[in-house]
Amino acid sequence: LFGRRDGGPLPWVILLLALLGPMQAAAQRTNENAVAEAGDAFGTTVGTESIGLYSSSSARGFNPSQAGNLRINGLYFDQAGSPNNRLIRGNTVHVGISAQGYPFPAPTGVVDFDLRVPGSKFVTSVLAGHGAVFSYPRSFVEIDTQIPVVKDVLSVGGGFAYQQNQAHQNAVGDDNYMASAIIRWNPSDAISITPFWSGTKGGATSGDRPRVFIGDSDPPTYRQAELGSPQWLYYGYVQQNYGGVANMDLPDRWKLAAGVFRSDNTSPKTYTAFLLNTNSLGQGDYAIEGLPSRYVRSTSGEVRLSKIYTGPVRRHSLSFNVRARDRRSTFGGGDLRRFGRATIGAIPILPQPVFRYGVPTASHAKQIIGGAAYEGVWRGVGQLSLGLQKTKYQRTVIASGGVPVTGRDSPWLYNAGTAIYVLPELALYAGYTRGLEELGTAPGNALNRDEGVPAALTRQIDAGVRYQIRPNLQLVVGGFMIDKPYYGLDPNSIFRELGDIRHTGLELSLTGTLTDEVTVVAGAVALRPRITGISAAGVATRLIAVGPTPRLLRANFQYRPGRVSGLALDLKVESISSSYLNVANTRRLPGTVTVDAGVRYTTKLSGIPVRFRLQGNNLTSAFYITPQSSGQITASEPRRVEFTIAADF
Repeated sequence: LFGRRDGGPLPWVILLLALLGPMQAAAQRTNENAVAEAGDAFGTTVGTESIGLYSSSSARGFNPSQAGNLRINGLYFDQAGSPNNRLIRGNTVHVGISAQGYPFPAPTGVVDFDLRVPGSKFVTSVLAGHGAVFSYPRSFVEIDTQIPVVKDVLSVGGGFAYQQNQAHQNAVGDDNYMASAIIRWNPSDAISITPFWSGTKGGATSGDRPRVFIGDSDPPTYRQAELGSPQWLYYGYVQQNYGGVANMDLPDRWKLAAGVFRSDNTSPKTYTAFLLNTNSLGQGDYAIEGLPSRYVRSTSGEVRLSKIYTGPVRRHSLSFNVRARDRRSTFGGGDLRRFGRATIGAIPILPQPVFRYGVPTASHAKQIIGGAAYEGVWRGVGQLSLGLQKTKYQRTVIASGGVPVTGRDSPWLYNAGTAIYVLPELALYAGYTRGLEELGTAPGNALNRDEGVPAALTRQIDAGVRYQIRPNLQLVVGGFMIDKPYYGLDPNSIFRELGDIRHTGLELSLTGTLTDEVTVVAGAVALRPRITGISAAGVATRLIAVGPTPRLLRANFQYRPGRVSGLALDLKVESISSSYLNVANTRRLPGTVTVDAGVRYTTKLSGIPVRFRLQGNNLTSAFYITPQSSGQITASEPRRVEFTIAADF
């Protein structure tokens, strides 16, 4: 079921299961359930399950990862390569009122990764799955273990995973390997130290699918699987994340928390195909770019000292922190070859040409931030959060044979938020945040492809209401406005600052139990992403940005019939509104509705917890296009069904 044509990982998985069989069981992977664990509908990932409106790559129409708004166990982390889910159990997106109690929030929201910290019981978990039906086949196996070495003092953990065809949207075939190691050491009741390492190696094994960029035309109707590729057209990457977090209880209720992280993302010589100026018939200009080896490497971390004062009705928290990062990367140096017109479904299988690479451009960014924050909570009355930070930022770009160009900035950053408890079940909140954020990298069709843009000042204002309908059912309704510089392609295909962008929106979250048997996690956002640019003639233009979905609804329901212990039925309904296809706002894409459904059953076999899950995605095989501001479009997946088994030994 899980193997490949050449045998794959199936034999050693069977061997491992046989060796682990006699071990004592304790639940770990079998009880992972994003619907049950979500505190709101703004974004929760648990294991392989993700639900909610937002994620680590998309929140309120922006990208928190590109903006540098990531944390590991609450501490600042600058990501170059993604930490894999052998190391990370999941993540939570904090926006609105949930971000107010978060030290040093940022515009766009904060995404906090949760480490798989090994516990005090011996557990080895296996998760395996296979999916196909109406679409490409995909197989995967994941193994995690935690071993207590000294009870309540030292535990070690680790994991390994193999995935086949996970990146099918980009490659005809691909392999992905992941591994991790983590240690929990408590030398005393007051000290906790957690070092870790994770590594991911992935790449295409059967050719990189062309990236499709639309011309001045309506989009073609196609599926990604129709985009063929020659066998030699390869991409790959090696990502590593390592470091550690530490916590210490100090005298007089002071606490010290520290984290140091290294994140690397290295790509060997790769090839990327493009179908440019594509029309509604799927015909475009076929081009392939050969790229030299490139890398992104970042060292980052945070030290935070805090103290909590508690009284009968009031609690005060004071924090001081220092954050820093040192990020180095290379980009460019590629050789683009054009091969004339081609059509989706009939991509030519060309022999490999000889590419002549240039010298990549180097970029080096350094930043240090120091700050202080206060949070006060008055029981039954409200809460107040304040923060002030000073940052020093420097970025140097060194082109081949050129003179280094350095930019610097050292602004003050600040945030303020308040919540008023009008009634025991009703709270009103409002907040303001000023940040210094990086705004992404140049897209694949830019002449300065992969170049990171410098950090810029951003701001966010939000307000709303949280209503506790009953103890296990909560409603949050809020509005927000986010201002950032706008980067796009100029007439010469250079990705640079072209104006300003403002996202205004309303968002809603309903989470909890509707009945004793039905749980809901439902969210909706109505977004207006408006660009203000200045033309060459000095005239201001205002357009709706391409990329963010103007209106999005995601509702997850889970039904657990009381008469059948361990059984759960899942339903997800997603509604995507119509949106603009092109930056000029002259063409629109229709909206669509998709439906997912599944069933999971958790039981014990010979005393071992086991979970069986059958999941169907896009059951109506709805077709829709996801556009980007660069002009790139991606077609939706057709209907697919996936079966997984999880067991905790």
